Amino acid sequence: MYYEKKAYAFVLAGFFITDQDPQDVFNENVTAQDMEEIENLIKTKLFKPGVDVALAPSIVPPHQANELLNEFSKVIFGQGEVNG
Repeated sequence: MYYEKKAYAFVLAGFFITDQDPQDVFNENVTAQDMEEIENLIKTKLFKPGVDVALAPSIVPPHQANELLNEFSKVIFGQGEVNG
């Protein structure tokens, strides 16, 4: 049985740490081929065959990042427990 192909948004959250303005740290000469390589890496490592991936890099505005930071810290540190 085949289903109609539909696009679904997914989030691959990460953080970068810098003392520079966030807009100034991205490589400005990323090519379409570079993006295709990144998409293929994500496609083959995270998804099963038959899934296509399209990426649009962006920065999460600081006022929207707090909840993401809290969720990410729970994943890293384990629901707020102190890991010894």
